[in-house]
Amino acid sequence: MFSKNDDLREAVTRYEKMLLEHETIFFDSYQYEDIILYYLEYAKYAKAKQALEVALSQYPTASALRLLQVEILIYEDNLQQAGEILDDILREEPYNAEIHVQRANLYSKKNDHIKAIELLKYAASLSEELSDIHSLIAMEYMYMEEYALAKKYFKKCLAKDPEDYFSLQQLLHCFDFLKEDEQAIAFLTEFLDENPYCEVAWHSLGKQYMVQNNLQEALRAFDFAIISDDTFTGAYFEKGKVLELLKDYKQAIENYKITLSLDDPSSFAYLRIGICYEKLGESEMAEQYYFKAVHEDPQSSKAWLALVEYYVRENDYTKAEKYVSKVLLNEGDNPSFLRRCAEVYAHVGRREEAIQIYTQAIDLGDYSVEIRNELSDLLLQEKAYERALMLSLSTLHLYPQEVSAYYRIGIAYHMLGEKEKEYTYLGTALKQGGEWLAYFEKKYPEVFSFCPLVEEIVKNTDKH
Repeated sequence: MFSKNDDLREAVTRYEKMLLEHETIFFDSYQYEDIILYYLEYAKYAKAKQALEVALSQYPTASALRLLQVEILIYEDNLQQAGEILDDILREEPYNAEIHVQRANLYSKKNDHIKAIELLKYAASLSEELSDIHSLIAMEYMYMEEYALAKKYFKKCLAKDPEDYFSLQQLLHCFDFLKEDEQAIAFLTEFLDENPYCEVAWHSLGKQYMVQNNLQEALRAFDFAIISDDTFTGAYFEKGKVLELLKDYKQAIENYKITLSLDDPSSFAYLRIGICYEKLGESEMAEQYYFKAVHEDPQSSKAWLALVEYYVRENDYTKAEKYVSKVLLNEGDNPSFLRRCAEVYAHVGRREEAIQIYTQAIDLGDYSVEIRNELSDLLLQEKAYERALMLSLSTLHLYPQEVSAYYRIGIAYHMLGEKEKEYTYLGTALKQGGEWLAYFEKKYPEVFSFCPLVEEIVKNTDKH
């Protein structure tokens, strides 16, 4: 086998030169095996298949190569041919653990996870390389949603190799699925007692404490992750998030900036820095970093929305309107994003577009009373009284305690000239929610200024 990656790259280069120049160069079967595995690792399946074809033409009975052929066939869902080849190899090598691993892979593809586990356990009895097999068994249990059993095998993997971070992360997923937050913390604490410089475990412990809102312990864990590896970008980032929650925005900014110095620039890091600067009241710096966020990733809807909302908070709706289209371009099916964009359009007088976007947000599943009321108000302003009436009636049906809906229904009936219904709904509105009167009087003075009903109810209220 190759002892160094350089040797492998050299072999791949020689192999590709052989194909290009139609030469004949000798490779051992194990060298072909490594070349094929190299291509598979980098998802170059066409090249892997081509190398396999060349290899099998020279070594047609090499079981390692035939097992790679099976692996590719299973990947391509060519399960019948894969099964036939496995049967042939099995007759020749019944005690080859890798054959049973591939048979398990085949059954897993058929969703027969119980059979896959049976075969993997048998493979484990034939092999000294138990960690990989235990990991596969654990994954089969996860497919079956048997998380407690999956935990058992991931723990075996970690007992053998504490740096098996895949198994560590999957084990934590099992704790999460089982809602065993305390058990996860206990496990990580014990694991760190034996592996005190495992930055991944400290990082995971910090995230577990964040789930429990134990921010001081989370901060401590992320600090230990950084002590264990001062180039661990994820730990600085999570520490920044904790510091934000603790309202220590200056330190949060420092940690986010460290991530930018350690790794490629991140739109999300720029975004968090911008938010922190805004919390500190440094508007110009906030704006600068929001622009860095959208420049770094022009597809980041969160960054564009943050820029829009920044201008809304600055009461600069003209600039907010300028960037709304960027949000809609990438998040045209996200109700919460749509609502914010509709609010901006409504504020700058683009009511028809605002109505269209509000309606789209509701159609996509935003049933909140706030969005329905905002749309009702717009429809009333646009003199779409029938639509406003129907929407407000349905709002009242969904939210019977929403007193403001009675006002909107009464206003719509007033505009439609149905006095009796107007008085019925406005009467209920004034009796149940007199605190809303000033709001609606200001918006619709033509309805309330000379309304005998209002005068009568206000008079009666004053008497009490």
